[in-house]
Amino acid sequence: MNSTLGNIGNYLVGWTLITLALSWLFALTYPLLLRVLNTSGAQQASRATLIYVLLPPAAAILALLILSVPELAFPLVSPHCHETLCTPHTLHMSTDTLEGIVSVFSVVIVLTGLCTLIATQLIHSRKRLRILRDLSEDNSPKYRLIDSPEHIAWCAGLLRPQIFISSGLLASLSAEQLRVVLIHEKTHAIRRDNLRKWLLYWATFTWPKNIRRNIRQNYSNYSEHICDLVAAQLEQKHHKLNDVIDTLASTGSIGLDPLTKNKHQRKRVTALQRELHLQNASSSSKNISRLLPEFLIAAIWLLSVITAVHFGHPLLEWLSN
Repeated sequence: MNSTLGNIGNYLVGWTLITLALSWLFALTYPLLLRVLNTSGAQQASRATLIYVLLPPAAAILALLILSVPELAFPLVSPHCHETLCTPHTLHMSTDTLEGIVSVFSVVIVLTGLCTLIATQLIHSRKRLRILRDLSEDNSPKYRLIDSPEHIAWCAGLLRPQIFISSGLLASLSAEQLRVVLIHEKTHAIRRDNLRKWLLYWATFTWPKNIRRNIRQNYSNYSEHICDLVAAQLEQKHHKLNDVIDTLASTGSIGLDPLTKNKHQRKRVTALQRELHLQNASSSSKNISRLLPEFLIAAIWLLSVITAVHFGHPLLEWLSN
């Protein structure tokens, strides 16, 4: 294996291992972030959560860049020698041994499999979207109508999302209620919420199952609360706020049994009222505590980079040799 391919392979192995280790570190510290986010609005919590899950691969890249510059890395690395070389040095990683070659090819196979899985999911998603378009009618510039007795409305697509509404739901809503639902779904489309959820899904792919499920559900809730808030703010000028809240809560719980539906509506109403309260409070307050989630994420990210450099240098050298 020539030196160029060997160096690429070494750094690919390093990036993969550091990213995996930092992903688990971030997963374990997520409950700490969640305690802080519980006092924040959905907009801030959504943004902070997405940034948080995308930081491990970014931190791994920065750590490897630092490790490639010995003068920057060695204040963070424990002193050690390679035979007579005790001065700051780049990573001593070898792909000349059988173990080194096997480790590089193993990582390449794993990453290739992951990329194949992602590509397959994207292909299937495009097929499903194409089928939805074929089965629906371009009934309005704002949405596509699909013939179904179910009471559903949703936004589909990653880069160019479209709104779909079932004929059953359309028949059950008044013009005012339909406008509220469309504002909610349009907000999903403008925010590219499907793309954001897709990024979060793959960024947490290696997280422990329970934490992974928890953060995905929380992020989905944030997205719904944001869209409810936008619809409520726009429509409360024309209708009673209670009517807007009832419409948003009821359309999201159609099809559930009465007890579950009532519980779902109460939760959604409570969440929307909380968002409205936080929105009003933030507009009249300049409290620096609002920046606490960003400070916490920055601190965790900086600590993760330092940790990756400190432990990454000896670990990667040991694994390659």
